[in-house]
Amino acid sequence: MRSVVKTVAAVGVVALTLSACGGSAQSGTSTTESTPQAVAGDAPATAGMVGDASDPVNEIVAAAIDDLQSYWAEQFPAVYGSDYSPVSGGFYAVVPSSGDLPPCASSADDIAGNAFYCPSADVVAWDSEGLLPDLRQRFGDFVIPVVMAHEWGHAIQARANFEGMTVTSEIQADCFAGAWAAHAVSDATAFDPSQAELDSALAGFLYLRDEPGSSAESDSAHGSGFDRVSSFQTGFDGGPMDCKPYVDGSPPVLQLPFTSQSDADRGGDAPLEQIIDGVPKDLEDYWSVLFPELTGRPWEPLKPVVAFDPSDAPECGGQSASGYVLFYCVPDDYVGFDAVDAMPRFYEQGGDFAVAALIATQYGLAGMAHAGIDADTQDTSLQGDCFAGSWAASVLLQNRPTSGYTLSPGDLDEAIASLLLFRGDGDESRQGSGFLRVEAFRHGVMDGAQACI
Repeated sequence: MRSVVKTVAAVGVVALTLSACGGSAQSGTSTTESTPQAVAGDAPATAGMVGDASDPVNEIVAAAIDDLQSYWAEQFPAVYGSDYSPVSGGFYAVVPSSGDLPPCASSADDIAGNAFYCPSADVVAWDSEGLLPDLRQRFGDFVIPVVMAHEWGHAIQARANFEGMTVTSEIQADCFAGAWAAHAVSDATAFDPSQAELDSALAGFLYLRDEPGSSAESDSAHGSGFDRVSSFQTGFDGGPMDCKPYVDGSPPVLQLPFTSQSDADRGGDAPLEQIIDGVPKDLEDYWSVLFPELTGRPWEPLKPVVAFDPSDAPECGGQSASGYVLFYCVPDDYVGFDAVDAMPRFYEQGGDFAVAALIATQYGLAGMAHAGIDADTQDTSLQGDCFAGSWAASVLLQNRPTSGYTLSPGDLDEAIASLLLFRGDGDESRQGSGFLRVEAFRHGVMDGAQACI
């Protein structure tokens, strides 16, 4: 989901409406559409592709392969100090229902819903009947080359003699995919993704995450959505050199186990009423500790949260907040949200921590307003997202004896989904892209509140 409101200031503002929606982080759908553009110009150097090269998905894959071969021919020597050997075993666009199998696959089940790199045969194969068309429909064209860039990450590992746990291998491949994506955004390639398309591709990592509660030590572990997005953004920001040092345990993976059967039965979700009532109290507790550390002044509690019916919206600074679903009111110093339509929908589609994280972003804005910082700028909005992450870290670490909250598996994934998948008109200019909001939240989780200053 995506927070769809900004701070309500004392001056007139434009009400936001939902412009996109998605399901849960595991099965969410983005409405971002993209026009096929990856196959314009010269034909890719993939004449040896096995499968229907005229299929639109395979045309995008072919353009991605061509660019990935060129990209790594340049980057591999810079990162590893030796020449890059192109992937040469072949490229297989597989239709699992046909029964024709690529090397390294013993049955249709091995390739259905899958894409893989096989080191023993040096081949890349993908399900062109199910997986990639489905991902394209959900997340747009650019998710397809991102998936291929991940598989190329495994090819790079084979050439660099990487050794480590499966989950370490997977998140390093995500990092390499992020490095390539940055190249696709900034350099002249067959791809020219918009910020919305990049956000949507990033959301694909939530769909491809491990099931909440999975063990990071499993031979099939790929990482939580938070782990995968974090590594993708590491590569995007720092390039492939920042991916090279990955070893088991560094960076850490945040795959939490369920601590009780009842929590597992609920999917880690507390009732919505408990979130609406309890999270603001916990945020007040957090800021009562943090604010004096940051400013040397005591924290002044906000006025009580206003959980309202949209047919009877409250006022902020003498003006109606009608049309808003979530906001921090600067002049009257309270957080308000639509508790009848919006929050139940966010809860149903995103989970309990999607709601909690969205409320926490508004408390981040309140914290800066209390510190005398303009709470109505994009930079401040991103700082608010960062402080929401630092609050989540305090819950994760359980370093406040007065807090009664813990994180369940999938909670951090729900939080980053809340910053990606729902967009309001003008949100990007006011609050930053989903990519930037997730990056800010991650910094708060991993580096604490000081990272937000």
